Amino acid sequence: MRCLSLFCGCGGLDLGFVQAGFRVVSAFDNDADAVRVYSANFDHAAQQIDVTSPEFEAALTALEGKIDIVLGGFPCQGFSKAGPKREADPRNRLFLAMRNAVARLQPLAFVAENVDGVAQNFGGGYLKQIVRTFSDLGYETAHELLDAAEFGVPQYRRRLFFVGLRRDLQASFAFPVGECSAGPRNGDFLWSGRSTTGSKSPRTLAEAIADLPAVDTAPDHVLAKPPSPRDLEVLGKIGPGQKLCNVRHAPTSVYTWQIPEAFGDVTPEEVRVLECIAKHRRHRKYGSIPNGNPLPVEEIARLTGLNSVADICEGLLRKNYLKRLPSGFDLKGALFNSGIYKRPRLDEPAPTVLTNFGSCRYFAHPTEDRPFTVREVARMQGFPDSFRFGTEGGNAEAAYRLIGNAVPPPLARAIGSSLAGLFLNHEGLKGH
Repeated sequence: MRCLSLFCGCGGLDLGFVQAGFRVVSAFDNDADAVRVYSANFDHAAQQIDVTSPEFEAALTALEGKIDIVLGGFPCQGFSKAGPKREADPRNRLFLAMRNAVARLQPLAFVAENVDGVAQNFGGGYLKQIVRTFSDLGYETAHELLDAAEFGVPQYRRRLFFVGLRRDLQASFAFPVGECSAGPRNGDFLWSGRSTTGSKSPRTLAEAIADLPAVDTAPDHVLAKPPSPRDLEVLGKIGPGQKLCNVRHAPTSVYTWQIPEAFGDVTPEEVRVLECIAKHRRHRKYGSIPNGNPLPVEEIARLTGLNSVADICEGLLRKNYLKRLPSGFDLKGALFNSGIYKRPRLDEPAPTVLTNFGSCRYFAHPTEDRPFTVREVARMQGFPDSFRFGTEGGNAEAAYRLIGNAVPPPLARAIGSSLAGLFLNHEGLKGH
């Protein structure tokens, strides 16, 4: 069946659907780097088109009667947990470009992807609006939160998918169930009623990247930039499964004062004060600020048993470890140092691949003091090594961005296969 792809990016969603037996006949994106990489990897070139432009409307007119499926991972920055989550963010309404394409082309089905923030933020208002919008066009829309780790992708990545079927087909879509068990993770939104209890263990980071040779010896096995001397000082103290984090008092946290080479020397008494504040700043008895509260000098003295706490805090102010607030002292940069220089473990799936995986300041290789390479990140997303990102021309930074924004091809293939099975086997769809 013939697909139109909107917001195609580098082609993760499209690749999965091609692998499932579909044929993408037209693809649009307004990003020049996305169009360049996409066109180099598919037998049809993507077009650089802004979906809000008259050019897009003309392109839709030319496609009328020629499209069976509309695909689209519409931009998610306004919904993302990593972003500001502005309800009025204009990117939140880019799904209306899909709405216009579906209204004009009347495909048998459409498939859309976005972050789980669509369901979480703004009281779920956008989720309801999306479903209602396509219902008004005559489509029964199913939506489900899927974790790529359930489908053999060596990465925990939860995303919300929509599959709409034209109502006159009298069919319903059942989302695929992966073979692997992802399970709930700390801080993740759990989709009510969905089981993640596959029989297999998820693929690990080691399974994805351990066989890669040294950097610069395989296609796209390159870095955007090497770590700086300061990066190396920090990474030397971060072990697998750990991160630089002053906010959480946990074994996974390495504190700035434990790395004097990078952040400045401290005395044993100063360390006691810093660790006291780190341990107690999130206790509700000291306030209701979600990210942490200052502690009064008297309370620090009581908890540490130290004399001259006021003088110690003044010294830590001068060393830029503390900040003074009206009600006491808090860690300076505590929120800023809330989880950077993360070093994932090899024996687990990778954390969610983001566009900043090319910087070790955010994510570092499990065993080497460097960022992940483009090829390593591509493997975490499930792209085959035959898929090239054109880094020979010095476009590594663009490659990280495109990969981080992509749908993992194995997950896309699972959804495409379920849709293909529906079209092949459902009585109401025979003849279409």
